[in-house]
Amino acid sequence: MLENEYTGAKYQIVHCKGAIDSFEAAMQGIPARQRTKYINDLIIQINRLADGGRMSKSRFPREGKLPKRKGQQKDKYFRAFKKIPIRGYCWFSEVIEDTYFISHYIHKKKDDLDSRDTTKIGNNWRRIEEKGDEC
Repeated sequence: MLENEYTGAKYQIVHCKGAIDSFEAAMQGIPARQRTKYINDLIIQINRLADGGRMSKSRFPREGKLPKRKGQQKDKYFRAFKKIPIRGYCWFSEVIEDTYFISHYIHKKKDDLDSRDTTKIGNNWRRIEEKGDEC
């Protein structure tokens, strides 16, 4: 099963509150006989990122914009761990050094980004990046 934190050679990957629960809910849409493969594949991706390994654009795409800080001109983006139909949305922290936060997971078959996911990751980002509440 997924762990709350992964520490690699380069980065720390941290699951936000409720992220692992959202993963378990997303996995309900995967046939039981395939779930172990999906879990293992996701753990491999997380560990690869934690170790600073190359991530393919198809498996770790840029998904959407993060909220802007006051005075911020340049857009910042969040990414997704992608193993169709599972997605895990994450961002690289500007506040906590060398850390990615995984906001939540979803089960979806289409590529379009749902505004509810953008809102959810934005809320987690604000809570951690602006208010200092570490998962």
